[in-house]
Amino acid sequence: MLDNLFRTARSSVPNAPRVESGGVPPARTPHTPVALKGPEGLMGAPKRLQGADEQSSPVRSPLPPSALNRRQPVIDRSQSEIQPHVSGGHSSPMHETSPSQPVRRQTLGQLLAEALREEKAEKAQQAQQAKQARLAALAQLVHSALPDGGQAMKRLKARAAREHPATLADRLLFIRHGAPKPMEGPRKTAFEALVRDDLWAMAMAGGIDPLVAVDKMAEALEEGILGQGILKSDLELLTQVLDDLAIDRLYTRLNLKMTDDTMPAFTNAQVLEAPVELGEGKINKVYAVKIENTDGSELDAVFKPLNPEVPSVEEWSAAARLAGISREDPQTAMRNLATVAYAKMIGFHVVTDTRVALIDIGDDPFNPALGLIMERARGEPAEEVDAEVFKEGSVCAEVTKLQLLDHLTGEADRYDKNYFVELGSDGRARVMGIDNDTSFGAALTDPAGAKAPPTNPEVLVIDPALLGLRGTALPPVVDTDMESAVLALTEDGIVSILEDKLNDAEVAAAIQRYRGVRQHIAELREAGLVIAPHEWSRSDIQELFTPENSYLGRDREFA
Repeated sequence: MLDNLFRTARSSVPNAPRVESGGVPPARTPHTPVALKGPEGLMGAPKRLQGADEQSSPVRSPLPPSALNRRQPVIDRSQSEIQPHVSGGHSSPMHETSPSQPVRRQTLGQLLAEALREEKAEKAQQAQQAKQARLAALAQLVHSALPDGGQAMKRLKARAAREHPATLADRLLFIRHGAPKPMEGPRKTAFEALVRDDLWAMAMAGGIDPLVAVDKMAEALEEGILGQGILKSDLELLTQVLDDLAIDRLYTRLNLKMTDDTMPAFTNAQVLEAPVELGEGKINKVYAVKIENTDGSELDAVFKPLNPEVPSVEEWSAAARLAGISREDPQTAMRNLATVAYAKMIGFHVVTDTRVALIDIGDDPFNPALGLIMERARGEPAEEVDAEVFKEGSVCAEVTKLQLLDHLTGEADRYDKNYFVELGSDGRARVMGIDNDTSFGAALTDPAGAKAPPTNPEVLVIDPALLGLRGTALPPVVDTDMESAVLALTEDGIVSILEDKLNDAEVAAAIQRYRGVRQHIAELREAGLVIAPHEWSRSDIQELFTPENSYLGRDREFA
């Protein structure tokens, strides 16, 4: 394209004046413009430029016509008359010329801008077409599921007819019942039941979740597919009923941000077996549920609803308090999601994959629970694992990975009941940490800040500030794979995965812990305590683990 533009530009430049044989070129003075011969004179130049333009591709001026008109030079016709000139006995007509106006051509930037405008217009057209298709599908769903608008709309249209009777039947209704009364008390309750029935009909007709049907009906109202011919006050009431049922209200109650990570990965549509209560902790109940995974397989999962109630001081975890986690707004969902994201970034697959789910745990499909769903951990909790298992090389490596991850995330409540160990028949171990609710506290800037008080009975004075913490000091040894994984982390990378989940103080604390872990690994490298991955079973390595510096030493002692 640029080559064509350059060739077009060269072709439009007038040739230099030529002198006939025996002629003498006129002298150039400030008052004597250069004259071109015959058809190359002033009156012929526009024709030549016009011909060059016809051979090139059309060029559009980047300026509006009014701007171009303002910039045209004014031509003095008295200076453009043909003047005779005699040289060497031969006369030839000569034309005075004024400086020619250059042809304005588009630059590469202007061409690119025009291409972007065309692309933007095309995308806008595609978006409009997609919207029209979506609204057509929505209208089809509404009309098929709700003949004549459904029960709720029939009720509201009848109220509007009594308010503004237009037919004899409407006037008779007005005479018999009077103007419609405000939709309050039992009337409002009965109306809400009609709305739920219509929503359920839409869910069944469209094969969608009931809460998705809520959004569909709300969109139908907004686009005028529903809601025609009813009172303004009744339309506001219907909108309020839908808002009360919408998924947004759950996020608002829990003060949970709506992001890609917090949108429900599973709903009632994927539930294969109804949730069964497993137990109840201090704050949350836990349910076993079987769901259909994204690949179509069955997944045994654990569902923990998020509790909007503020726990009492007695119920609140001491570890969370010491870690600097707010009792009024603990944000446990974000802490679990942040832990999973950190584990994936570093490549330590030692915590259960955790996502958000919206599941009915009672008998009301329009009032499901928003909570965390995770794969049910396999194996046994560490407290039930045989002590000899903790000496297996693969178990040592995986438990140390979990410990390192906890130092990075600031997990303050990792004890032998909230991580599981599975040792396969091939000798490979799988370790899964659960319940990462007390991670990323802003008060833990030291990676070993969650170290629990000593268990040695000879220690009579214990710092009360440590009571409730269940971590350890940093590990006495790591392998080269762990070293590489930690050193591959960057502060910018850590911020990028945490900034939409945690507050600024919590992200800053995470950076401090990361620096501490890096420093510790550098010290281990200097001391010759960074080993090869196959060396975990060495007896001299096993002797390094104590209850104070490792989960391995702590938990095998009580296994």
